[in-house]
Amino acid sequence: MSEITSPINKTFLSVTAVIAAILFLYAQVLTKLGYDWWTDENYSHGLLVPFVIGFIVWTEWDGLKASIREPAVLVGGGLVIFAILLQIAGTLGAELFTRRISLVVMLAGILIYFFGTRILNLLAVAIALLLLAIPIPQIIFNRIAFPLQIWASQISVWAIRLFEVPTLRKGNVIDILPRGGAQTISLEVVEACSGIRSLMTLVTLALILAYFTRQTARGKWANFSSPDLVRAVLLMVAAVPIAVLTNAGRVAVTGILTFYYGKQATESTWHDASGWLVYVVALGLLIGTNYGLRRLLLGGTIMESVDRHPTLPAVAIKTASVATLVAVMVAGGIAVNWFVFRGETSVERVELARLPETLGEWRQKGSAIRFHASTESVLKTTDYTMREYILPSGRVANLYVGYYASQKSGATYHSPQNCLPGAGWVMKDPQYVDIKRPDGSTFSANRYIVQNGTFNEVMIYWYQGRGRIEASEYADKFNTIFDSVMRQRSDGSIVRVMTGVGHDEAEAVKAAADLAGHLAQILDAYVPH
Repeated sequence: MSEITSPINKTFLSVTAVIAAILFLYAQVLTKLGYDWWTDENYSHGLLVPFVIGFIVWTEWDGLKASIREPAVLVGGGLVIFAILLQIAGTLGAELFTRRISLVVMLAGILIYFFGTRILNLLAVAIALLLLAIPIPQIIFNRIAFPLQIWASQISVWAIRLFEVPTLRKGNVIDILPRGGAQTISLEVVEACSGIRSLMTLVTLALILAYFTRQTARGKWANFSSPDLVRAVLLMVAAVPIAVLTNAGRVAVTGILTFYYGKQATESTWHDASGWLVYVVALGLLIGTNYGLRRLLLGGTIMESVDRHPTLPAVAIKTASVATLVAVMVAGGIAVNWFVFRGETSVERVELARLPETLGEWRQKGSAIRFHASTESVLKTTDYTMREYILPSGRVANLYVGYYASQKSGATYHSPQNCLPGAGWVMKDPQYVDIKRPDGSTFSANRYIVQNGTFNEVMIYWYQGRGRIEASEYADKFNTIFDSVMRQRSDGSIVRVMTGVGHDEAEAVKAAADLAGHLAQILDAYVPH
């Protein structure tokens, strides 16, 4: 009896050890990922992805067993080590996306380590689904979301005007004057109404739909035949206009109802229910598109009956070392957890509220400006100040400094490229500008012209902390990782100055640079060197 159960017990212990090592290395990543799936409407489809992957594995179980080859220890082991390095780098640089991608690389590495590279062909769709369930970095998210917001706004305004409803569009904000009203109502086409929230779900559903409606049960690429692969790609691409059009229709209907019924149309049960209706309509369009592509590319044939699990040539199956793999993963987990929980060097600093009221010829105008509590909860700053300064000539500039004592826990500064487009600002004419301090030293900062309706501003911003000043967010991330390892510090800040362009853009840039230079001269006391 022991001869029979011993291999089973050994396999069970090996699988348990590998799973335990994964949980030890990625406990925080998995916990935060599950939380985001539960709370973030953009990625709520992630809750279903593990079940879909489980179903794919179940349906392909015999094929997976038949595809097993000799372990690719060097390739798989190399991917495992690379994944651990990504996890450490993401931990030190407060980059959650890197840590999540590390998990996918780790899973692929483990599969290759034990079963060879061929098994990835059968599980390529499962891995792709996991990647689609991982929230993309905010800076990339907003670069996708903002064009979608603008397109949805343009389509919505066109549709609303077909019903002779007077509208005015400013960026992603649509102004409507209700019938008989005296005050306009602004509809902001945020991510939820631009299609971005349904987009990620629709792209994922497109891949699932294409996979389970294949012409054959087995193909060359990820179980797809060449025509099926083309159809899958086209279907995923088609998800983008479907998402935008259905959500633009939702905004258009809301705008028309606002004209007739006022603000209650934007707050009623209809507005909430319309969100679900959009998903249903979009899914119907996706299914219809899939049907059309099948007729076009495959002639409408149904899945052929083929040998799902062809006989494979016999190979000598070797067992890769479980102990070695687990030991490497546990060592990586120890390193990651040590970096997470070790203390950081304490540095003394002056609170930003004590920033001087005079910076060169600039004088503070009014009191400091505070964000709403909901905005502060998103920013998660340790300390911040936002205030206005004015020159004797009357030019006014807005100044913002957001400081983070530690970025290891995930709280980090938000690039203006993330925040401003989401608020309806159009950023254009990006350049680097040299900022000169009163002591003669210079540094490079970002310069943009930003517009929102009638507002036209010059914006200068940079990242500062630990004695470093960077214009590039990516260079600052690298420096944060380096300083976290070598100096046990991940504190830093983002600094932003804005002023109206007026009639002379060059003069506005010069004024903003002057305020930035005077601020940078004294900022080391507030953002420690």
